[in-house]
Amino acid sequence: MEAIIERTPKTVTVRMSTRRWDRLQKMEQAYKLSRIIKRSMKQAETAPAMTVDEAMNFIDKL
Repeated sequence: MEAIIERTPKTVTVRMSTRRWDRLQKMEQAYKLSRIIKRSMKQAETAPAMTVDEAMNFIDKL
């Protein structure tokens, strides 16, 4: 259970258990990772097709 202690236009202060806080942090990290994966999948779909040699040259340039 959480309780809002203070609320301002830009911040909210809440009291919650460390277990719940840890779970929220894990969910936020999973959300960020899923956004990165989704964005990279879109980039992969629109990227031009490469041969193996072109791909290796591209990776070497990185």
